[in-house]
This record gives sequence, structure tokens and C-alpha cells, in this order.
Amino acid sequence: MDIEGVVIFEAKSGIPLFSKMRGNTDPLLFTSFITAARHFSSELSLGGLSSFSTDEKVIFLAQGDRVVTVLITPKSQEFQETLEFASELGEMFESRYEVPERPQPHMYADFKPVVDEMLKRVKNPFLNRVARFAHQEYGGEVSIKVRLTKRSGATGVVDMVVNHVQKNGETDASSFDELAVLNLSQNYTFVKAIDDIATRGAVIDFIDTIDSFGVRVLKKDEMKFLPYFPKRAVVVARDYAEDVMEYIDKLPRDKDGPYIDGSHVVSGIRLRGPMKDLRCHVELWRWKENGYPQRVVP
Repeated sequence: MDIEGVVIFEAKSGIPLFSKMRGNTDPLLFTSFITAARHFSSELSLGGLSSFSTDEKVIFLAQGDRVVTVLITPKSQEFQETLEFASELGEMFESRYEVPERPQPHMYADFKPVVDEMLKRVKNPFLNRVARFAHQEYGGEVSIKVRLTKRSGATGVVDMVVNHVQKNGETDASSFDELAVLNLSQNYTFVKAIDDIATRGAVIDFIDTIDSFGVRVLKKDEMKFLPYFPKRAVVVARDYAEDVMEYIDKLPRDKDGPYIDGSHVVSGIRLRGPMKDLRCHVELWRWKENGYPQRVVP
């Protein structure tokens, strides 16, 4: 934790007894401000004030019997993301609902699935940051921990799916054919987020399984599995083991970089136009805590 200041003051009077702060901040003015904030909180019956934030800093208070200890830290990325999350949640609520003079909680019960979906981000901060990067880099809608049907009939989970499809109404799954599914899935980007060093095995497992997801539909009284084949398979990791690049270098390449050939997915289907050479391009990105991720491949 980056602690920019420590102040200890007498609890009753607010007189600073010890201070160590960056810059030229007057500890007496600072403790007067803290004392006023604590008094304000007490007057409003909010309970004891334990921490609060300004535009740039977070102030933590530890109440003792006779003194109060204050730590001053810059706003962390996690803290800022939490505030942004709260703002986004509030904006979504306001965009969906009117709030009358006497609102009733049951009027907003259907907001729960929205909150549940968004809370997935909070449970995994790294996943949330990668999702924000994916949206910034590729645009579209980003869904986290997406459950998709596998060829075996079981369900698998993809860390992130970026969807570039414009929603023009619902599509009846029973009307899908192979070309429709492939056209749809070419608007997808599958993302694997690894909050660690990515091993060769982890990268291979992700790339090898991306074409095992699809949709099961009933066609002419027969249940068929129609596979997706996304436009991109993207791995975002803290770093990569050396032998990962050896595997990537063995993949075929075109002007857009290494790719997985989709001909095995569409055997028996005559493709035309842009889908004639169906390919899923592979991208590797190295995560940077303070900066935009670095593209490793291609």
C-alpha cells in the first residue's frame, strides 16, 4: 500500500500529536477537517466515520481510546473501479425505471438478474479489467463467464465473449443452419484471462476447445450440433512461458497473424465469399498493471 501520510491526533481536542505527510499540508488544518467530518457523521446518526475519500485520496481512520490514527493513500485502481461500478449500476437502474414519489421495492424486483450479472465482475477484479480492455480494443458487448453448450452436450465456460452482432430482434434457433451459425459466430471474440504466467498447456487447451462450443438444434427430427467458430481467440495473461511462443510459431499465418483453420469445422458445407477461408486468428496480450496491455502475437 502506498501511504502518503500518517497523522495521529488527540481524539477529544483534534490536536495533532504526530504527523508525517508528503508536501506542505498543515496537520492542524487537516485534523480540524477530520474532526469536523467525524462530528458531521455523528450528528446525522451515521455512526463512527472509519474512512472516506476525496477526488484523489482515501483517508482511513483508526479510533483508539485517546487518539485517532489517520492514514492517507492515493486512490487505488480497485477503489476507482468500485466507484465506477456503483455509478454504472445506478445509471442502468435510472435508465430502466421511473421512480415515483412513493416507490415500492417490488416494482424493481426484475433488476436482480442485472445486478447478479454485474457482480461477476467484482468477484474477479482481474477479469473485470480484462473485460474493460476487451471492450476498448474490440468494441461490441462483453459478457463474462459465458456458459455455452459443448459438442458432448455438457456445458463449458468461456471467460469472455465479445459480441459484435447488432441486435435486430430475436432469432428462432430452430431456423438456424450451419451457415447461419457460422456467420453469427464470426462476430464473436473468445477471450481467456489468466491472472498469472500462461503456460503452454493453458494456451493450447483454450485454443483447442474454442471450436467445441456451439448450439444444439432439432433439424428434420434429428438433434444436430452446429459449432461456433469465432473470429478471434484472445489470451490476456500477466506473462507467458517461453514454450508458448514455440507453439504459436507452428500455427499457419497470414497478414493478420497466426490462425486456426476452420475447414475441419465446416466439412461438407460449401462456403462462399468472405467465409470461404474460415479462420480464427490467435492473439496474445501481456497485461500491464499501469498501462495498456502489450500485444505479443502477432
